[in-house]
Amino acid sequence: MNRHAVTGALLFDGTTDPPRPEHTVVWEGNRISWVGPDAEAPLDGTVVVEAKGDALLPGLIDAHVHLCLEPTIDGVDGVAEDPIERVMARSIDNAARLLAAGITTARDQGSRDGVAVRVAGAQRNGEIVAARIMAAGRGITPTGGHGWMLGVEADGPEAVRAAVAAEVARGAEIIKLFPTGGVLGSGSHGFDVVMTAAELEAAVEEAHRLGVLVGAHIHGPEGIEMALEAGIDTIEHATGITAAQARRAAAQGVALVPTLTGIDVLQDRADLLPPDLLVRALAVGAAQAEGIRIAIAEGARVLAGTDSGTPFNPPGLLPREMRLLAGLGMGNAGAIAAATSLVADTLRMQDRGVVRVGAIADLLLVDGDPLADLTALERPRMVVQDGAAR
Repeated sequence: MNRHAVTGALLFDGTTDPPRPEHTVVWEGNRISWVGPDAEAPLDGTVVVEAKGDALLPGLIDAHVHLCLEPTIDGVDGVAEDPIERVMARSIDNAARLLAAGITTARDQGSRDGVAVRVAGAQRNGEIVAARIMAAGRGITPTGGHGWMLGVEADGPEAVRAAVAAEVARGAEIIKLFPTGGVLGSGSHGFDVVMTAAELEAAVEEAHRLGVLVGAHIHGPEGIEMALEAGIDTIEHATGITAAQARRAAAQGVALVPTLTGIDVLQDRADLLPPDLLVRALAVGAAQAEGIRIAIAEGARVLAGTDSGTPFNPPGLLPREMRLLAGLGMGNAGAIAAATSLVADTLRMQDRGVVRVGAIADLLLVDGDPLADLTALERPRMVVQDGAAR
């Protein structure tokens, strides 16, 4: 039977609208065909899951993951030395773990040798059961720059332009740039700006010419300003963003993906960190929190992404990221939208991240009410992807 329904649920449609109690969602094949009150549900010939006391949401979307990384203290640099077969196997496993946690779609923001592109293809072709992946392939960084182990090095506007074209030709659905230093791994460079304005502009111009979006890893206001000037689509981390920059991002439709979890988990494991890394993590965490609090207040679009794969940050911690965002002024309803409809809209996936007739049947049934307590999202009862229970 190809017609299924969940009844009796507290329904969240992926927007900030209030949830609707005692609602039914029906799907046929991989598309939602009916949404409404239980009393009116057309259930003849339908396989029904009774969900009284549970909440039904769109499948979650993690806006920033790294499938290829092992979440250990030396995993970022270590991926460069791992046999590629191990990197591929780990990437597949991490994508499967995301799906098991209710994350039906994820955006991979840079992978060794572009393995995430192959994982995306394997999932799309039904070869593996895993989260649907939007892959950036290899990130683009200057020689010796941050993220070199996840990317390709390019110097000068024309070399960067060529690197963008090459990644799209290899199957990348989005381009990832590393215009500044970072926190983890060799080649970190702190908050230094390591790409020129001309390089960044060339990358954005070429990506947009080829019809793909561009995300940029950026710490520090100087890099943020340069990215906004270049017309970037998403700013990853956005550490130290100012109120004026947040207003400009909102006006330009630029989304921020702070990945607060990546730093938050490091602070949990402070006893295991080298002293210099702990100092950097504490400084970045404070600057990120303050900047994102400002950005939310200024009306910037902020998305939920975990940076999973970084130390002590395994796949599936998206509810933690949502709690952190909620605590910075977004609230629980806003955090749910930040992990569903807002990500889908930003990444041009308008048939995902929402529960409405005609949308893809990506659904998450959880034990409890996430509007009251986002930890309910850590208790999945059922995950539906493309209409199939996973």
